[in-house]
Amino acid sequence: MIHIVTDSTADLSPADAGRLGVTVVPLTVRFGEEQFQDGVDLDSDAFYAKLASSSVNPTTSQPTPEQFQRAYAPLLQNPEDQVVSLHISGKLSGTLQSANIARQELDAGRIHLVDSETVSAGLQFLVQAAAEDIAAGLDAGTVAQRAEARRSKVTIYVLLDTLTYLQRGGRIGRAQALIGSLLGVKPLLTTKDGEVGPQARVRSRRQGIEMITELLQERLPLRRVAAFHCGAPELLPVLEKRLRAALPDVEIVTGQVGPVVGVYTGPGGVGIAALAPD
Repeated sequence: MIHIVTDSTADLSPADAGRLGVTVVPLTVRFGEEQFQDGVDLDSDAFYAKLASSSVNPTTSQPTPEQFQRAYAPLLQNPEDQVVSLHISGKLSGTLQSANIARQELDAGRIHLVDSETVSAGLQFLVQAAAEDIAAGLDAGTVAQRAEARRSKVTIYVLLDTLTYLQRGGRIGRAQALIGSLLGVKPLLTTKDGEVGPQARVRSRRQGIEMITELLQERLPLRRVAAFHCGAPELLPVLEKRLRAALPDVEIVTGQVGPVVGVYTGPGGVGIAALAPD
């Protein structure tokens, strides 16, 4: 049997993880001395509420190799068992390194690691597509190879309220180029080659949403689109309405960025992830 493992930055709901049969290894969020497992004892709503009320800047840490061993071991009980393990970009987190240590210590030949080069709904889409490949009868090595091939078909655009959180967390990447030029404007970011980069500077959220929609239309056809918010549910209907009008034939799901990713986006953001067909 082939099993899928991912990490909590995929922002899979417990219901979706259960439906797909996916094991989720949580990252950790810290507010000073307080420590929470992402998606286990701190959900998205509680995180953004705490972010708004706390004077402490939150930080994150990757799962330990021991956490991955505990996740992998029960999935490798039978000789024919295999694991495909898909994770947040190695340029954004050391999660993949921990997974690889566990892989080497358990059974490297039966655990197939995939650097998704993305995060949140982008990673979620790769997990879902891998589950479909498994259901279609593909072997674990092929499932992992196809996941790696799909990385270039994932698009993420996120319109942030500020770059402060991304800069504070050290994940700003090429978006550093926007620092100092954002007075009165908002940053529209994308991911490329596994790191965060600048897409544009816009004058308003409405202009940003229009630009996101236009950029997506240029990428048609699309297999899936996710619209998400970062602790700003009031923005989601605006984005969703615009997307549905522009992309009437595309499946659009909605959700909220989870605690770990939210540490770096901060509140007030809105964005999309899209997956093109194979």
